[in-house]
Amino acid sequence: MKIEKESLIHEGHSYDFVELTVNYKDGVTRTKPMVRHNGAATILPILETEDGARIVMVRNERVTIDSFLLELPAGGIDKGEDPQVAAGRELLEETGYRAATLEPLCQFLTTPGLTDEFMHVFVARDLTHVGQQLEPYESLSVELLEPEAVIEMVNGNQITDGKTMLAVRTAQAKGII
Repeated sequence: MKIEKESLIHEGHSYDFVELTVNYKDGVTRTKPMVRHNGAATILPILETEDGARIVMVRNERVTIDSFLLELPAGGIDKGEDPQVAAGRELLEETGYRAATLEPLCQFLTTPGLTDEFMHVFVARDLTHVGQQLEPYESLSVELLEPEAVIEMVNGNQITDGKTMLAVRTAQAKGII
């Protein structure tokens, strides 16, 4: 396979729609639409309370599926922005918590058949609440859940957001939660 040409279909703020002209190994040239993405950061915020650890999650309105999803806070990385800086910014904007530490947990491609979006996942600790800073178009609420409850919700398909499922499973496998 060899990409012969890339044509911009639509330029967006966080990602672009492009069409690739690809010469496949069978000798046939085909076009393939895709999304070029700046990347994103997901955060697994662990809040220590008097009652034990809690995972800070958001119930986020997802217009693409006309529903609210329980998920970990996340957001796009601006061009040239460090993923860890983006993670701290998104954590603060969506949850109102600032983290003293952000540790890398894992990285993955979200949907490589559609996009080149690369997701960086961080564990946030030593949280201080300073207040949400939502964008005017965002509609989400914050929920504090016991880690065991979040794991059970992943196991029971009550949490269906892929980035959240992968981050929770990875943190569980590494003994973080």
